[in-house]
Amino acid sequence: MDRRDAVLKFLTKDMRGLEIGPWFNPLAPKADGYNCLVLDVFDSDALRERARSVANVPMTLWDRIEDVDIVGSSTHIDELIHARGELGTFDYIVSSHNFEHLPNPIRFLQGCAKVLRPGGVISMAIPDRRACFDYFRPVTTLSAWIAAFLEDVSRPSRAQYFDMVTCTGLFDTGESKTISFHRGVEPEKVSAGLRLDESLAEWTDQSRNDEYFDAHCSVFTPSSFELLIKDVAYLGLAPFEVVEIFDSPGVEFYVRLKINDSKEVLRPEGYEEIRNGLLHRILEEAAETSSTYMTARELPGTVASLQERLAVLQKSTAALEDDLESRRAEVERLAERGRLLENDLQAMRASTSWRVTSPLRRLVGRFR
Repeated sequence: MDRRDAVLKFLTKDMRGLEIGPWFNPLAPKADGYNCLVLDVFDSDALRERARSVANVPMTLWDRIEDVDIVGSSTHIDELIHARGELGTFDYIVSSHNFEHLPNPIRFLQGCAKVLRPGGVISMAIPDRRACFDYFRPVTTLSAWIAAFLEDVSRPSRAQYFDMVTCTGLFDTGESKTISFHRGVEPEKVSAGLRLDESLAEWTDQSRNDEYFDAHCSVFTPSSFELLIKDVAYLGLAPFEVVEIFDSPGVEFYVRLKINDSKEVLRPEGYEEIRNGLLHRILEEAAETSSTYMTARELPGTVASLQERLAVLQKSTAALEDDLESRRAEVERLAERGRLLENDLQAMRASTSWRVTSPLRRLVGRFR
């Protein structure tokens, strides 16, 4: 299953949808027959101009940029849709690598709950910190989300930008360094540049106070994301259940949330046990970026390989022992034959005929 199929799973072209910030890579484009509106902070002209000015956006993708139907911040998605008189009319919301940029995720989720029909879904692709430049950053906590919500935050903080810049992890491929890679890479090949001085100067530059600094406001692994969504639902802050979260070996994981107001679903019995299970899984996921973990993970394979080699050696040793035993038996057989021949010779020498022919043998010996 490719990433597009993963995000659009169970979503059909006749459903009414909303895609957030697709830029030049829409997942549910109108051009392919999807009944899906585009929401972006930039209008269509600005997006096309950005594509032309960014070196890593090929010209072949410029035509993939669709007309933007709704211009504004997805943090206030409900206000934008309310202005159109279309609250509660969408079947799904699609987002790829946008959610982590949101300064106020709880506010966004509450807005989505108003935009979607009953049973509507949010389907997203989200970067995994184990395989991108968030490699060295800790996963986001529930308190950070709640603080942003209570303070009605509308843009990334300078602290979040500082953390992202000073801890940007780059993977050394041997030919270049990249900000995205696959999980399970050698930890020693991931490093962060020393950008403390300039980052602090940038933070304290008063002339840039009003500048918008984009950042990954949230950092996730699959289990840390699941815990945040379930905790938010448990606290009654956003009515979404986790339908599916599935991992990939690459840079992202996929999420499917469904609007649900059932108390039994959002505040299930035994939630303490569920939560503890997720907390332990978060630790296990974090350990994947540890050199010690990587070494330990390789041990079973190393032990198995050694066991296989030992089995081969034992088999070879057994074969050599069998061969040695066979040769010993052959030597014993030849020794026994030698003894028999020696006995025969002694008997012959002791015989009358041997004595009688003795002069003849001496004569023959002289002639020789």
